[in-house]
Amino acid sequence: RATHPATPQRAVCVMWTVDDRWRTRWPREGQADVRRKRGRHGEQMAREWLEREGFVIEASNVRFRVGEIDLVAREGTTLCFIEVRARTSFAYGGALASIDDRKRRRLVRAAQVYLNGRGVQPESARFDVVAIDRHGDGPPMVELVRGAFDATS
Repeated sequence: RATHPATPQRAVCVMWTVDDRWRTRWPREGQADVRRKRGRHGEQMAREWLEREGFVIEASNVRFRVGEIDLVAREGTTLCFIEVRARTSFAYGGALASIDDRKRRRLVRAAQVYLNGRGVQPESARFDVVAIDRHGDGPPMVELVRGAFDATS
């Protein structure tokens, strides 16, 4: 196979196609901003929903080199690392289906760094997912999956 030619800085992704040609996909103007705005809106919606359900939010958008944690919250004595996923289509399986093994590993590593930085270990901790599916003009469906995965999966 041929080596990849240098790609311009603004390319979103480069992939090898079946016919052995490089294809570059360019972002539409403002596409990343729209996605970022939707993500922030979804996280805010999840935060408000969780607070109504009795969670106490400790931190949001915690970023480390190894990954990012959307929300860190407490439910009673349990420390919860919460990933928020919002989708407007079931084309690829909806919000819950969008969390793959790679994302899980990054969340686990980020949680380990977070806990090591605090120095105090909680009584119990878990990984939760808030899935927000919005389709059409209807209200969004918010689903909380407690203990969606563990640190070994």
